[in-house]
Amino acid sequence: MAPKGLPLLLEALGWSDPERWWSLWQQRGGFELARRVWPADVKDEWLLGVALPLLSQAESLLEMGGRPLLGLSALPGCGKSTLCDWLVQASSELGWSIAFVSIDDFYWPGPELDRRMAGNPWGVPRAIPGSHDLELMATALDQWRETGVLNAPRFDKSLRQGRGDRSEWVRSTPDLVVLEGWFVGVLVSDELSCTQNTHSLELTTEELLYREQLFRLLPDYEPIWNRIDKLWHLKSQSGTSSRLWKRQQVETQAKTTGVQVPQSAVQDFVRMIETAFPAPWLQDLHQSDVVIDLTNQRAVREITLK
Repeated sequence: MAPKGLPLLLEALGWSDPERWWSLWQQRGGFELARRVWPADVKDEWLLGVALPLLSQAESLLEMGGRPLLGLSALPGCGKSTLCDWLVQASSELGWSIAFVSIDDFYWPGPELDRRMAGNPWGVPRAIPGSHDLELMATALDQWRETGVLNAPRFDKSLRQGRGDRSEWVRSTPDLVVLEGWFVGVLVSDELSCTQNTHSLELTTEELLYREQLFRLLPDYEPIWNRIDKLWHLKSQSGTSSRLWKRQQVETQAKTTGVQVPQSAVQDFVRMIETAFPAPWLQDLHQSDVVIDLTNQRAVREITLK
């Protein structure tokens, strides 16, 4: 069953008849398109409500030309990396040239990353504002738009005993780039007190003081967000959804790769996600164009346009 709001999204993408849209995707492979990228338990509802519409958005942007940048924002653990992997593979099978990069690929090299993350109250080695080389990110995106060549680093989170480090550089020539991250599009809001927290978590004095530093760093990301042509937000049911999603992600990782993440590290990371920003900043992205409301089971509740 199509999720609420899908017809309006398709109409915005140039498809006034959802049946014609679905008929086209059936001709292109439908739910079997690049199916091997997905986990075995992926639901058709996810493909119908998220994956194929996102691919249609990419197609629409490609038709416009100009090397568009498509943004994807979602809390950790919701499946956005797999979604991007599928988007690239499905596009390749259709003859389109799409690449995706994460803001995480632009983390500082190890020693500089350690220096910048020192003293954060969650003990996380990365992921928060200040951990990214924004000048490098801007340069990579701008040079791609000017020349068609994307030179971007890759970050391997398994290096340095899990603290991670820059591992390689990848050169590609995509016609469209997807930029994803857990706080892509997040802006400082003057409407909210710096201490407001809608999921009722009591913040420590150290957390309150440190996130004031994060608030001062966050505006530095706005020029990156302003480069995005269309921003899709996979919106969680609540600010604490990542607690469930991250645990599931770690369990799946342990089964598939054998890599065990210490429970304490998972708890620290989730605590950071839940307290680094006021929850409304993550739940209402003012620059988003498409919002897909998800349940804690990652089912699509509703699609809205902004």
